[in-house]
Amino acid sequence: MLLEVKKQSGFSRSGFTLVEIIVVMGLVAALAVLSVGGYLQYRKSTILNLSADSIIAQIYSQRDKAMLGSYKGQRAEEIRTELDKVSGNSGVETVLKKDVFDSKCFIVLFEKSVDGEFLAYMSQKNFSGKKIFVGDSWEYKGCKDVTNGTVIQKNLFELDALIKIDNVSIGNFSEGGVKTQVSQSLEVKFLPPDGKIQVLVDGQVKNADITQAGAQGPLPIFGMKIDISYGDNNPEYQKSVFFDFVSGVGTISK
Repeated sequence: MLLEVKKQSGFSRSGFTLVEIIVVMGLVAALAVLSVGGYLQYRKSTILNLSADSIIAQIYSQRDKAMLGSYKGQRAEEIRTELDKVSGNSGVETVLKKDVFDSKCFIVLFEKSVDGEFLAYMSQKNFSGKKIFVGDSWEYKGCKDVTNGTVIQKNLFELDALIKIDNVSIGNFSEGGVKTQVSQSLEVKFLPPDGKIQVLVDGQVKNADITQAGAQGPLPIFGMKIDISYGDNNPEYQKSVFFDFVSGVGTISK
């Protein structure tokens, strides 16, 4: 009688076999490994892209400080006013009043370290109050002591610790353009009040008008290229940051 009741109730003690459990656990582990791998790839790619964007943003920041000022909101406008007041003959120099020539040149600096990688800095130097009448207008002579002026501040770029700057070069990066590899240092100076650029490569002034003397005459230096990578030399995690000296625009490419 009792046996018949158990049969009628449909009660069963069956469950998953050990083999089934092991198979399911293996599938879960495989999915977990694939998910972690995909996440790590996404993380590396995202950090690399954000670092490239950050390099451009920090270059823009230095340029904008030269144009708009970092300690005195009216500084750039005062410099322009001073220029408008002065007239004279070509080659004549003059010095601006102290509260104007206390302005700064804002600099983007790349220096090669002992391990062969480049380090990127933001720095400042005193801006020369001297100006010279050229053609029909007054122009500034530039940063005081162009090649060895006293650095007021020198701060590393804010980049992820695993981001490396592998190479830095200048030149014309259009198809067939002439490029020059930087061996030790590149210094790009933004001068007030309009963000005009001075370029020094390995300590030598290369240009004041975006040209570099070459065997066949002036070669255009239209911009700079910064090659960065994440961690190892995997080509999947490399980017190039371009900054155009003429347009003042930064771009990123694979």
